[in-house]
Amino acid sequence: MENKMNKFGFEKMLAVLTVAFACVCIWGCGDSDYRRWGGRYEGTLVAIIDDSLALLTNSRGYEDCHDVFMGSEECERKGTNDGLFLVNYRKQQSPYWGDTVDGEISLISGYYNDSSAFFSNTKNEFGFWKIGEKPRVVRKWNCETPCRCDWRKYGRPWIDGNVLLKMENQNECPYAVLDTVSGIVKKLDFSGEYAWLEGCDDITYIDGKILCVKRLGDVMGSISILTLDGVVDSLENTKERDFLGYSPVLYGNFMVTQVYKKGKLVTKMKKGGFDANYPETWLRDNSFIDSTGSTISYYPSEDLIVTK
Repeated sequence: MENKMNKFGFEKMLAVLTVAFACVCIWGCGDSDYRRWGGRYEGTLVAIIDDSLALLTNSRGYEDCHDVFMGSEECERKGTNDGLFLVNYRKQQSPYWGDTVDGEISLISGYYNDSSAFFSNTKNEFGFWKIGEKPRVVRKWNCETPCRCDWRKYGRPWIDGNVLLKMENQNECPYAVLDTVSGIVKKLDFSGEYAWLEGCDDITYIDGKILCVKRLGDVMGSISILTLDGVVDSLENTKERDFLGYSPVLYGNFMVTQVYKKGKLVTKMKKGGFDANYPETWLRDNSFIDSTGSTISYYPSEDLIVTK
């Protein structure tokens, strides 16, 4: 009986070892975590600065993976080594300036003020990255209920050097104001002195004036700039423009509007209205296009280089 038990135990141990060996041969049985590095992504738009300059960002991609069973894996795509680049969107050439960071930050689209972009990091800190300098962390932010700072958002300049945050998919907190001194992020209530901002498609602060961008009447009709005193200027819908009815989005002092066939129309804003002297400019498939049809891409990764 004892010999039979020993034999049975040996055969059981041999079976376990065989399975374990097979797992190793096919890249493990779910116990392996690893990182797979990729290249840098192409540039994405942070802000349009003036008639020819824009800020782009990109990062180096990687995947954090985990073996699950029989050679299959689960991976999460991420980015690090984020960069900021000053480029010419009228003429494709090397960046005027560019730099990267060692870790991870998130450049918040739409914000440009005092030659600076706005960012947050994984430590719930915010800061500003001035062209030609290193990014400067200001402090941690404290997002008050019902606002969520860890969701997607856009940035706009605001009164007293603060930052207006346009929150995406936050019905209870569509806009919030970041106090850059205290770090408190508080919902912007459309009441009292700000009651007139109710229903704006986008809001910003230019040269001492709060500006509201809004489609009045028909959502596919004209797009107007309003101040506290009323309508300042309107961009009429025409056969050539043919607005699709999507909400316009601001990138710095520039408005981007979805248009049928041509892509997105870029218009320059001032506190007194739209700038009629701004050259015709379109965005389509990560490219800038002028009135002649000349195309400047958002710059592939190999063109976005760190300058010294």
